[in-house]
Amino acid sequence: MRLANPDMLWLLFLLPVYVVGTALRFGWRRRTMARLGHVPQIARLAASVSNGRRLAKVGLQVVGLALLIVALARPQAGERTTLAPAVGIDIVVALDFSKSMLARDAYPSRIARAKAELARLIDGLRGDRVGLVAFAGETLSYPLTTDYAAAQLFWRDMTPLDMPVGGTAIGKALIAGVRLLAGIRGKGPPRSQVILLLTDGEDHQSDPVKAAKEAAKRGIRIYSVGIGSRSGEPIPQLNEDGSIAGYLQKDGKPVTTRLDAKTLRSLADLTGGAYFEMEPRRFGVEPILAKLAKLKRSEIKSRLIKHYDEIYFFFLFPAFLLLLIDVCLSERRRQGDREAWVLSGTVSSPSSSSSSSSSPIGGAGEVRR
Repeated sequence: MRLANPDMLWLLFLLPVYVVGTALRFGWRRRTMARLGHVPQIARLAASVSNGRRLAKVGLQVVGLALLIVALARPQAGERTTLAPAVGIDIVVALDFSKSMLARDAYPSRIARAKAELARLIDGLRGDRVGLVAFAGETLSYPLTTDYAAAQLFWRDMTPLDMPVGGTAIGKALIAGVRLLAGIRGKGPPRSQVILLLTDGEDHQSDPVKAAKEAAKRGIRIYSVGIGSRSGEPIPQLNEDGSIAGYLQKDGKPVTTRLDAKTLRSLADLTGGAYFEMEPRRFGVEPILAKLAKLKRSEIKSRLIKHYDEIYFFFLFPAFLLLLIDVCLSERRRQGDREAWVLSGTVSSPSSSSSSSSSPIGGAGEVRR
């Protein structure tokens, strides 16, 4: 058995609070009655209320609410797995992990901002196959999949300091993306293929234009996203705890990095794609999703869906029944029980009765004599 909404179970912790509150309320009523007058006399006046029934009602309420909370957690059983069709496109996301992506002209840094926006974008996809390429001087790849959660684990904790080779090789990243897309082409109906490139655009190690032309020959579009400012930003050097230890320098001068929007726009234009710019204070994935939504999609059976039988009604019905009994159950005693309780409380002990009545009767007899 599994729970579809396990977070609802935290409500069970409120039940002990309810029980303690009810006990305190009963005690408060008892103390209040004691302050009003003689306890036995007050109790006889309240003879219509049964403490046993009160406790029974509290028990019904607690058990009924517990079952209701479990029902809200949606217990399920009987797991079945089916292969469902997924309608979408093929996307390879190429993310720049060079040291220039540590620059702070986007909050909290270029790389952190890019990863956050990509997480939002991937969460908005439905049925699209996604592959990943992390690149600096070399590339690391993750094959296309519809398991978005597993894909995002690939670079969740990765930083530019983890890349084996420094630098920025956009051309190598595009070639890696083309290979990933070419590897699954022909497996199913034709569908649009896209490389989503996120980088600051600075490349002194490869030929991104040549790679873009190769992508265009294969019908692959490049959607480039520029990250960073055009004015230039120093590249920080980080300590192990992530704090800034200083800034990268060359010949005693700080090394700056700036956005190369011209190159990124030309890569997109060569393939019939589009260019987007991540501004320091404003960037949303909605424009990219809108562009992707216009591309040709096809259906492939590549998504496993797990089905479960809902069994919450096995808890909901008893909960409803117990709460209904609680509503119908009165705290007052039955007429016969109430009269017997009152008589038992009003009849005094034999010794007290004889002592209280002997004096007047005895005194009267002595007067007569």
